[in-house]
Amino acid sequence: MRSPNPEQRAADAEREVLNLVIRDGQPIVVVDSPPGTGKTRLVEAVTAVAVLHCGLRVAIATARAEQSYQLIRRLAAGFNGLPIQPLVSTQRPLPANVQVVPSLLPVANRPGGLRTGPLAVVATAAKLKVSLPDFGRLPAFDLLIADEAYQLQYKELALLQAISRQMLLVGDRGQLPPFVKIDTSRFDAASSKVHWPSPKELLRVNGAVIPVVQLPMTWRFVQDTVEFLQPGFYPRLQFISAVSAGDRNLEMVTRGMGDPIDQALDLLSENASIVTLIAPRKTLAAEQVDQELAQLLAQVVQRAFTRGATWRGFGKLREPDVGCVDMHVASGAALRRELLRRRVSVDASTGVFVDTPEIWQGLQRPLMVVKYPLSGLSRIDQFALDPGRACVMLSGHQIGCVIVTRAGVEESLDEYQHDSGARATGAEDIAWTGRQAHGALWQELKRRGRIISLS
Repeated sequence: MRSPNPEQRAADAEREVLNLVIRDGQPIVVVDSPPGTGKTRLVEAVTAVAVLHCGLRVAIATARAEQSYQLIRRLAAGFNGLPIQPLVSTQRPLPANVQVVPSLLPVANRPGGLRTGPLAVVATAAKLKVSLPDFGRLPAFDLLIADEAYQLQYKELALLQAISRQMLLVGDRGQLPPFVKIDTSRFDAASSKVHWPSPKELLRVNGAVIPVVQLPMTWRFVQDTVEFLQPGFYPRLQFISAVSAGDRNLEMVTRGMGDPIDQALDLLSENASIVTLIAPRKTLAAEQVDQELAQLLAQVVQRAFTRGATWRGFGKLREPDVGCVDMHVASGAALRRELLRRRVSVDASTGVFVDTPEIWQGLQRPLMVVKYPLSGLSRIDQFALDPGRACVMLSGHQIGCVIVTRAGVEESLDEYQHDSGARATGAEDIAWTGRQAHGALWQELKRRGRIISLS
């Protein structure tokens, strides 16, 4: 029986992965994880054991270059003597803070420049793919690790199977699927879902023989948040929080005026991790920016600073400790303007970070203020209902999240008429999955008294 101790449960899961990959030599292993469970730490541990203790050659594939840079820095800092070699394009030189990483081997622009022997090669999946003709004798690696594997389309990973004897896919199934530039409806009923996230497609086809390990603990948010997100957005993945509410206390130094914004902030200071502010109902035309809601989001941010919002034990929240998410670029720009009017910095690195869910994937801040995806919509569609989009927006906070929306969300969900015939036979029904996830979230918000109306 697994120990209830959070650190021990995490260690048990890590040991299970190591046994499957290193001891048993499983060809493919999938690790499913919610946000904040230490996916990157697991990737680092497996890499270090494989290279330093087993003398293996390991390739780590990432979806984006920034992920590669972060992984290089963390591997070098955590494992002294681990041979790390970046494989990068000549058109994308390493950032200065990566070039100075101690013990980093010279950059390779082609597979021929990779060192022989035990080695950890870090590259984007795109770079590995274009390098395939230059690898020569295959497989070139003993183990290929796909970090944030649910961000990689199957068509990308399928090609990379040739370069390695084994694959370890680590990722978060609740996040947004990989961005695809073309209309994928033509592939919905295909025998191979080449546009699906790579672990999802591999499990669909070979789920009976691929071992799946679920990481059971999250260190990002408290149990209160888990109880909001897990039922609707991770129904097949059971996990709990490894932190106590006492470790994530948000305090307000000064008292507020008692208006709805203050009521929401006061709820956060009483260990409610997710609260909702509802503005009066107002239906907007398609693509119309809701200026009033942008002002409300900015007011929430400004009020938190005015009242001296403090993470107990860590000090007052600064501008870089707060993030805002809006699923539309235009309304996100309106929010930035409103924050600037209130003399709040929106610099991406030193101010309040405002961007879309696609950019927020994998990021976190102590306090998040988000515009709900279904706000102000007269007719909700698949884009707004996408459960991955809402999941990313609602899982980026460490202490608290304030959802800002227009009244009418529940009514829109109740009136939503789902057309099952609008999709091809065998296609995934994302809209209905999203409808169920949003419905479960709003039921929980009502049940716990987390909805505050401005009217």
